[in-house]
Amino acid sequence: MHPVEPVPRPAAGRRPARGRPLTAPQLELTHGDRRLVVPPGQPVTIGRDEAAGFQVVHPLVSRVHVELRPLPTGWELIDHSRNGVFVAGERLQQLRLSPGATPRLTLALGHGGPEVQVALRAVGADPGAPPVAMAAPLVPPAARPGGSDPRPVPAQPGAPPRVRHDPLAGPTPDDAGADGPSRQGRLSAVHRLPSAAPPSAAASPPEPAPTARIATAAPGTPPATPATRIRIGRETDNDVVVSDLLVSRHHAELRSDGAGGWELIDLGSPNGTYVDGRRIHRVPLRPGMLVGIGHALFHLDGAEGGVLVEREDAGAIAFRAEDLVVRTPKGRTLLDRVGFALEEKSLLAVVGPSGAGKSTLLRALTGFRPADQGTVTYADRDLYADYDELRQRIGLVPQDDILHPQLTVRRALAYAARLRFPSDTTEAERDHRIDEVIGELGLTDQAEQRIDSLSGGQRKRTSVALELLTRPSLLFLDEPTSGLDPGLDKSVMRTLRGLADDGRTVVVVTHNVANLDVCDRLLLLAPGGTVAYFGPPREALAFFGVPDFADLFLLLEREAGADWGERFRRSAVAERYIGTPPPTRAPGAYGVRTPATTSAPAAPPRQQSALAQFAVLARRYLAVIGADRQYTIFMVALPLLLAALSHALPVDTGLSLAEQLRGVPGAPQSLLMVFVVGAALMGSAASIRELVKEREIYRRERAIGLSRAAYLLSKVVVLGVITGLQGLVLGVLGTLGRPGPDEAVVLGDPRVEILVAIAATTIASMAVGLAVSAWIDNADRGMPLLVLLAMLQFILSSALLQIQDSPVLAQLSWLVPARWGFALGASTIGVRSGPGVPPPYTAAEPLWDHDAATWMFDLAALAGVTVLFVVVTALLLRRLDPRARRVG
Repeated sequence: MHPVEPVPRPAAGRRPARGRPLTAPQLELTHGDRRLVVPPGQPVTIGRDEAAGFQVVHPLVSRVHVELRPLPTGWELIDHSRNGVFVAGERLQQLRLSPGATPRLTLALGHGGPEVQVALRAVGADPGAPPVAMAAPLVPPAARPGGSDPRPVPAQPGAPPRVRHDPLAGPTPDDAGADGPSRQGRLSAVHRLPSAAPPSAAASPPEPAPTARIATAAPGTPPATPATRIRIGRETDNDVVVSDLLVSRHHAELRSDGAGGWELIDLGSPNGTYVDGRRIHRVPLRPGMLVGIGHALFHLDGAEGGVLVEREDAGAIAFRAEDLVVRTPKGRTLLDRVGFALEEKSLLAVVGPSGAGKSTLLRALTGFRPADQGTVTYADRDLYADYDELRQRIGLVPQDDILHPQLTVRRALAYAARLRFPSDTTEAERDHRIDEVIGELGLTDQAEQRIDSLSGGQRKRTSVALELLTRPSLLFLDEPTSGLDPGLDKSVMRTLRGLADDGRTVVVVTHNVANLDVCDRLLLLAPGGTVAYFGPPREALAFFGVPDFADLFLLLEREAGADWGERFRRSAVAERYIGTPPPTRAPGAYGVRTPATTSAPAAPPRQQSALAQFAVLARRYLAVIGADRQYTIFMVALPLLLAALSHALPVDTGLSLAEQLRGVPGAPQSLLMVFVVGAALMGSAASIRELVKEREIYRRERAIGLSRAAYLLSKVVVLGVITGLQGLVLGVLGTLGRPGPDEAVVLGDPRVEILVAIAATTIASMAVGLAVSAWIDNADRGMPLLVLLAMLQFILSSALLQIQDSPVLAQLSWLVPARWGFALGASTIGVRSGPGVPPPYTAAEPLWDHDAATWMFDLAALAGVTVLFVVVTALLLRRLDPRARRVG
């Protein structure tokens, strides 16, 4: 006799009605050697979750897979799963169990999944007695209380369409059948199209091209006028309305091709229209093709493609990695055959000793650095092959905050929303979404607070808020609790638990094991990048036979040579929680997938034009500078201090400014040098940390569509204006009270020419600082390099000694802004004029000739150096782009 499990207590709100006789028999559930008897009137759930009334653990089983509700004379079975419920190979959505002729039913949880025997028994019957025979008629979904049939029905020509919503929470079964493409996601609506069959060749007059009516209004509204075009977008005047801020107001259009079919056309949407994971502009649409528009998925179904089925990727999506291998260019293995299966609405913690490959795994799972071997599937779709589309549904919070700490929470989210949403999104729409995210993460009281004044947990929640703006289905976090105290660590993990419960799949890399109990699954990586364990956190210690995680990590390091990965793959735990991979969807009719190769990643979808992004980035940069008081004070004070220093030099007031700058005998020889080297110092100091400190912000925004040119141009323009003004202030105040130069060369006023030389040197040195900032990977290295740059500019400027005859220094000086800035000023004041060459110079320098051609050449060379270093900066920024990806 099978052991009988205790019956779970009724769920809240599901108590049987008092005073009503219960005539229904008991329900008996059997799986393997486990049996559960449920009395009449008490609901029960079957699923993978520990809270399920009858737990069945298997990768194909959802957390809540089946619900059995009591009826007056029987039971009603409702499918809540992604993988479906099968009886005799037929997929069901609803089943009614009542006394009849069938003694027992076998339910398969998922195609080829575990089986549960269902039987009815009379109340009080002997457990060994045969079960009560029952009838199990299939109930069409249209008969559900409060619901309607979500399955497509062949359309009748001319019949108005209906928009129908799935009454069940969570994903619904695949409308295309077991052999069709995977359609994971919550059914949103079914839009009827007319029959796509072309007119027959009979003698009857030819019929017009196929038309369509799409119902977007409430029931009872007169049907829309027939049309040969069906427009899809966010605005309510579209035929198919998709309420998603990633969708443009008028996003795409279905047009009749005049031969009974339809053609899909993208209407210039920023985020793009995708067919089978590839961005398209215009393509014939056939049944079986998967269309992605924002978070909505469409496919043609029904008779002759007469039904347009719409689903929403609401986050309840399964995720699977299979045999991931990552190697360095030198052949060292970072990840070795890593695989796991993660169900929807799950929270996964990735832990392991230092160097085990946790961050490498995160980059492979997000597609930023794809694995060299293996596959990552998202809703049964190959992430690497469909990366152009799926990357919009992935959120990534790196270990370093992707925030400008000088801004308030709301202002930072506002700038992020401007960059992430299409340009046709209104401010009211963006503000509404920002308010939703702030409320969801409990940041309402901190909305107007500066980010640098937040606690560690609040700051990390703000980083998560940036990613939640676009409603990602998958959320990855790298060490979100690093540096937090135990209380904040627990708060962050509870926040992630809530995000998973709300319908997202969350993966968190962490080194803190104190709050793993809130996670559904634990992935433990051993040294060498192998999976030592995957399963519920509470079973991990027993699997290794250790009392705590500290001893577990010591065990992994002590037995570093053990093949932990092979041990786990051979264990029953791996079979139970990973199992065998389900078949991925077959490629659609559109396009042919070649074998896996390596290619450059396609450019991410750009939500606005590069010019619009430049305007947003420039405003944000100015806001950041304006909010940083210490930086602003430093930028204002630096030219004032350098100007005061220039006035501290001893001066013969009987000499003109040109003679003082020229360095004739008896006059100071360093005034022009002070101006030029000071200008070079100001320019480099303003920019040498500006890119490296925003590296993670740029990397993340680049992945979601930021234009590299817009980003770099915003830095160059804003810093160019600021440093140019600094140079002018230095020149004006430094020459104040001194006699004017003798004569101009080009601009008519020698003072203006001196100011141009100083300002141009400052801007060119700013470009040098940007290149250094893009090259280094740590902001702390900027200050030592700033000193080195200042010394190089001082020595190679020719202000101290002449280097035009030096075979190495002469060529190196061509790349130094101070060299050309000093030559530009020297050409104005005519260093070579007068009797001979003034000391300390011993030979004539052609770059100092007092004529227009030389002055213009020096200015052009200074501009060329500026452009050169801007180009170098752009090339260095390319290193931060996602690497080449595998496509197949």
